[in-house]
Amino acid sequence: MEPWLRPDDAEAADPTEYHFLDLFKSLEQAFYWLREHLEATPADALWWEPAPGIPSIGSRIHHVICSSERLATYAFSRNPDYEALAAEAQHDWTLPEPLPSKEDLLADLEALHEGIRQRLRLLAPDALYRQRYVGRRRIPVRRSTILHHIAEHAAYHAGQLILVLRLWQAHHPRRADA
Repeated sequence: MEPWLRPDDAEAADPTEYHFLDLFKSLEQAFYWLREHLEATPADALWWEPAPGIPSIGSRIHHVICSSERLATYAFSRNPDYEALAAEAQHDWTLPEPLPSKEDLLADLEALHEGIRQRLRLLAPDALYRQRYVGRRRIPVRRSTILHHIAEHAAYHAGQLILVLRLWQAHHPRRADA
């Protein structure tokens, strides 16, 4: 069952707890789509680009991991280094050498997701609505908005990943004798 359909473990004592529960489910759903389709990606499809300028599945996962880590730092860190984080943003699509394996990407994705979940569990209810600052310009944004954006951004790229996987499958049909 997809995460957004799973029943809550218990009734929320306070209405603000529902915001936490919904945020957890949004993050769970986005990471579920990424994980499910990355696991279904054949090794030779991981770094395949359907056309020049259209990033591969591996590139998209790498980008989601890098950008989500940066956004989580804005959301949770007491004193983020705004200049360093902004500089990191310029390299979200720069791939490491050697290219990571599917297993490495899955492990990094799971570590990222678990880290966000753990930090979210430690927040006091009112902390979700506190103002944080994002980017070199230190744009004021509520912590909840940053966390929702992590889920939205991951879901956006999950959709792209699914499409790239389907394109790869269309270009590489399985033979009946395989």
